[in-house]
Amino acid sequence: MIAGFALLLLLALAALGRDGRGLPLYGVACAFTGATVCGGLLALLTSVALISLNIVAWIGLRRFAPHTPERSSVLPVMGTIVLLLTLALSGASLGLTTALGAGIVLAGLCGAAFGPPLVQFVGLLMASDGLIVMACVMQSWALFATALAFWGVLAALGCVLLPRLAWRRVLEE
Repeated sequence: MIAGFALLLLLALAALGRDGRGLPLYGVACAFTGATVCGGLLALLTSVALISLNIVAWIGLRRFAPHTPERSSVLPVMGTIVLLLTLALSGASLGLTTALGAGIVLAGLCGAAFGPPLVQFVGLLMASDGLIVMACVMQSWALFATALAFWGVLAALGCVLLPRLAWRRVLEE
């Protein structure tokens, strides 16, 4: 479990400021971590959802992915580290698993705070992956359904907004 969360945090920090090429690997790591925390039908459904949603997201996003990281991509990494340290110091009563799961969600949200629209969108996808992992940690079907609904909203927004943003960027250049 700890190795899975460590791998997730490393992948989340490595993916900040990037265009989402690591989404399938991140989905597999999230599925592994979620499956080690809980068991049964919830673990199976979250694993299938995480792997399939991230692969489908990358297939849809790769046409918008010419982005290379800029120097400002260090800002979300630093913000994530500061938030994780704050969470570790103040969230001792939460328990280790819950604090680590919340850290995964925070890492995705820090990625959504900086960069071009595609990078921000990938950060939101990573945060919703973290919510699915938190559903495993908390053994909550309601949180799982909410995280899937959030994925659905992000997919709809991505289908509508990302092509328009790419089109606008081409006209500006």
